[in-house]
Amino acid sequence: MSKKIEILENTLLKLLVRRGTDVDRQLITLDQGELGYTTDSKRLFVGDGSTLGGTIAGNKFLGSVSNHLSITEGADGDFVFNTTTNTLYSKNGSGWDRVAVLFEAADGSIIVDDVAGTLKVGTLSASNFAGSTDLTGNSIEMVSGQISLSSTQIKTNRVTPNSTSHLYLPQNLNINNVDYAFPTGGLGGSNSFLRVEPNGDLKWSAPESNATLFFNSSSAAVPVGSMVEAGSLSAMPDGWLLADGQTVASATYPDLFTAIGTIHGGNATNFDVPDESANGYVFIKALPDSVSNPSFKVEGLKATVNGTDIDEGDSFSPIADDVVIAAPVPGLEANDTAGSGTFTTQATYTKFWVTGSGSTGGSVAGGAASTVYGVLSAPIGTSIAYTVGAGATTSRTAGNDSFMSIGGTELARSVGATAPARDAWATGATIIANGGSSLPTSDYVLGVHILSGGYGGMDTSSGDEEVNGVGSFWGGAGAPGAANHSVGGSYAATADGMVKFEWGM
Repeated sequence: MSKKIEILENTLLKLLVRRGTDVDRQLITLDQGELGYTTDSKRLFVGDGSTLGGTIAGNKFLGSVSNHLSITEGADGDFVFNTTTNTLYSKNGSGWDRVAVLFEAADGSIIVDDVAGTLKVGTLSASNFAGSTDLTGNSIEMVSGQISLSSTQIKTNRVTPNSTSHLYLPQNLNINNVDYAFPTGGLGGSNSFLRVEPNGDLKWSAPESNATLFFNSSSAAVPVGSMVEAGSLSAMPDGWLLADGQTVASATYPDLFTAIGTIHGGNATNFDVPDESANGYVFIKALPDSVSNPSFKVEGLKATVNGTDIDEGDSFSPIADDVVIAAPVPGLEANDTAGSGTFTTQATYTKFWVTGSGSTGGSVAGGAASTVYGVLSAPIGTSIAYTVGAGATTSRTAGNDSFMSIGGTELARSVGATAPARDAWATGATIIANGGSSLPTSDYVLGVHILSGGYGGMDTSSGDEEVNGVGSFWGGAGAPGAANHSVGGSYAATADGMVKFEWGM
């Protein structure tokens, strides 16, 4: 009779199993079916009579942590979730196996369906890409938030065929920032070339003769349809065809078709040229010559063609009717108000005068500025910058400079008159005229001369002494560059200087 335990109703039974620390468990072998409990790791193990420490009865979830490697406690098969990488790991000896990953879409380009467990492609746009490294290949890049072809990877100055049989080009092309439109309907034929129309369209056209003939009328040119004999075929002239009965397109040689039509065969689309092969080498004129007139340009002169004025530098034909060439219309421009301005040359050669302003008196007579005179050689339309010196307005004050330049290079300058020293005459001081300055070595200046201004210096210290101002090249008191009168200690302001230009005289 087997041993048994009888449990009566209302009997409280307390079952105790072998227990100890996990280290203790690893030192014993549990019998078959024997339970062992670790008091420190709180786990239950079942013995099989041979495995040291028994077999664990169940695994634990060790929680969610930012770094699963920080977990030191755990048995094989335990789980832990890494919240940083959204990854579920399982304990395997001293390491961890990745069991599953929780994916999240970075943007609208990918849709993650947690319920259905699917991944879908969403909307692709420039905002989905963080930079060129996110794009497929190295020929696409992100420029100002837009997907663009890479200017460094795609060579726009080289075209590579996309097959061994043909090269595809769109009808509209932009070459070196110039728009072109290719013709439709295929090639123009073996005798045609691709020419550019004024509007940018490309057109298949017949080759043109490169002979440029000068005639007084188009009737003197060799007419289309004329035939000439030649010694050989080694020098086929442009615009001519071999008269051997060949068939050519009327669209390619419209002038020849107008001249001979279908007399020698063919139709309105393709017609035959004469067959003169029995007579050696005979050519027929197929394209009209380019007849033009020589042209001339007029510089420094005035010209009219058929009563109409032409601008300086324009081309015109000397064979045209009623050509009149004459000297340019004379003119001058004087600027005697203080300030700066520009003058545009009207002729090849221009005379100029540059005068600064005079100095004031005050117990002594003022002085006059010099005048720089010369001739400029500059193309018509050249801009000359100038400044007119302002008159002096305070007692015994020097005048101001007047000057001019082209392209920042100074050409001539008149220095404002020096304020004379009082009693210079009486003390025997050296008296010099008011000179000027210029740059006669400039390529624009053909000749220059300086007309000095008077020094002044006459003593008028007493109230009953007075003297007129020293005159300039343009006249006495009140004229550009002149001094003004002085009475005792009083004075009068001087006039502004002057810059004057004159041409055609």
